[in-house]
Amino acid sequence: MPEHRGAARNDDQPELADVDVFPDPDRGNQQLCLDAGRALVLCGVLVATITTAFDPADDAAAANTTRTRALLGFLLWILGVCLCLLALMPAAPWVVRAGAAVAATVRKCLYPPVN
Repeated sequence: MPEHRGAARNDDQPELADVDVFPDPDRGNQQLCLDAGRALVLCGVLVATITTAFDPADDAAAANTTRTRALLGFLLWILGVCLCLLALMPAAPWVVRAGAAVAATVRKCLYPPVN
């Protein structure tokens, strides 16, 4: 009996092979996808709610413009959700890199370099 109790105590300690020694090179890409996704979700919600809540639709042209802006906000929101899910779900590295390229492009459009 004492042998089994000692073996159980030794199994509780983590081995050195279980520790992640090398950082994941795609971690930065995942963070970039998550940040760009959050920004797109926020922009999409703002575009969709502000245009539908504060623009009076007096005639058909104004109503059509409001619907178009609401659709644009919804599409921005969907793109942001997809980028967030891509960052949070385990995916192939090439998919994460492609998402990071999209996120970098979005970031360049939203925040142009200041000279």
